[in-house]
Amino acid sequence: MACQHVSRHRVEPGPRKVVRLRARPVGAQLLKPRVRLRAASREPLLPLPEGDLGLPVFGETLDLILSGDSFGSSRRQRYGDVYKTNILGAPTVMVYGEEAVRAVLSAEDRLVASDWPQVTSTLVGPDSLNLLTGPRHGAAKRALAEAFSERAMRRHVPYIARVVQDYIARWAAGPQPLAGYAACQELSQALFDVVVLGGDGGRRRAAMLQELMARLQAGFQTPPLELPFTDYGKAVQARRAFGELVAEALAACLRRNADADADTGPNCALADVARAAANAVDPRQPHQPPPQQHQEVLLLSDSVVCDNMAAAFFGNASTGPSLVKALQFLAASPGVLLELRREQQEIVASHGTEITADVLDQMSYGAAVAKELLRITPAVPAVFRVALADFELLGRRIPKGWRVWCHLGDSVLKYNKDAFEPERWRRHQHQQQQQQQGQGQGQGICADTAQETASSASIPAADGGGGGCPAHRGGQVTHGSAPAPKVEYSLPFGTGVRTCLGRHLVFSELLVVLAVLARGYDWRALNPGEEWRVVPAPAPRDGLRVELRRREP
Repeated sequence: MACQHVSRHRVEPGPRKVVRLRARPVGAQLLKPRVRLRAASREPLLPLPEGDLGLPVFGETLDLILSGDSFGSSRRQRYGDVYKTNILGAPTVMVYGEEAVRAVLSAEDRLVASDWPQVTSTLVGPDSLNLLTGPRHGAAKRALAEAFSERAMRRHVPYIARVVQDYIARWAAGPQPLAGYAACQELSQALFDVVVLGGDGGRRRAAMLQELMARLQAGFQTPPLELPFTDYGKAVQARRAFGELVAEALAACLRRNADADADTGPNCALADVARAAANAVDPRQPHQPPPQQHQEVLLLSDSVVCDNMAAAFFGNASTGPSLVKALQFLAASPGVLLELRREQQEIVASHGTEITADVLDQMSYGAAVAKELLRITPAVPAVFRVALADFELLGRRIPKGWRVWCHLGDSVLKYNKDAFEPERWRRHQHQQQQQQQGQGQGQGICADTAQETASSASIPAADGGGGGCPAHRGGQVTHGSAPAPKVEYSLPFGTGVRTCLGRHLVFSELLVVLAVLARGYDWRALNPGEEWRVVPAPAPRDGLRVELRRREP
């Protein structure tokens, strides 16, 4: 495995709390706790969730592949928010609804544990946050968090803006129509190259990264037969190539960090990790203070760095589809695009043309549009757990060893039948900002909280209240005389201890793209209503061809 040059980083997690088996959802102080999650007791066994386990061995896997997003919607309508099925070789409980999802995810490492396909260890890495559990997971996440924090992303915004402006200008100057999906995928890889790896973000590098990701994704969909001509074998080769790329980038970061006079360029996330590792104290060395009581020391080793860069690489793959949805929905929503343009005109008049983090802070309507895009195309559509013990959920028994799939929004059930309505995110926005000011919190693009989650006034991650969608917090919502859009739960970056580490990067990229498009470009989709396929990964069926040009002054 590549990446052999990382210094070691001491991480000191705090003491682990003792928790009860009865758990309320995250944010239960603000939500009425209607969902109770508890370990099985000596009481008579509760019934299993409703549903059908399908055929022996195969279960309902074929139906899942053929039905796509209608597989879940039809069964949820028939059985409710919790039902059983048998897919991908294992009995599985599907969980929908915000409080039920929160209840399951808040029981991490007590009643459920992270569950990933066996190939994850090879294609992502055994030391990635995906697979680490317990104190080691928490310690590794804290060690990596600063590199992907809001503060770090604010530094990167000008570099993000330059890459976005360059790529979109090339789109407009190139042959028309533009292959929208391929172009957005290339842009997302260029941004990953600049912000995470410290590369130049050029088209050659972006194309290479996209080719590696295509091979890696294909490897998850096939039997793990490692031969040179199989999809899985090609995926393993792609993972090795990505490891070598990380090793080269890391070596460059270490050289720049060691040379105070060097032109450091965009201080990328990998450089931040390398700097933290180099400045850390190894408690195993002589004359170093021992860790405090109740603290575990985790060394940020080469494998931890490499495997989590691979995890970030996989997470970045969700950005492209969100950018494509922006092109598709804004082309079909002239009122939304007009409001975006008005907001950008006001921002340019007061802040000038440069796009910085302070400019993104002013994009209240842009933030609503970005949140709506993430609701429709969540970065994490579902998260996978396995039951560590029998437990009760909504009056049903979840057996030990069964998989539990938690869906992070209603949008996963209606991918081609959803409504694009950013107004759903504007309710109580001013009130929430006032609350943040009163609590002394920043109003940045991605305001952090102590729980490594984001305020609902910024990015739609798990907050302490009623979910990602602020309209979900009760009461009737109105905008003037018009009724509010339908209330939905939306947790696009997950919730709890495994909230997506890259959420600040994704949200910043979306805001920058919206600003650049609204300021200087017109476009139309040749097929505005083009449907998307969901399996094996979300993508427009024909690539979303778009005609894009610069706006006339």
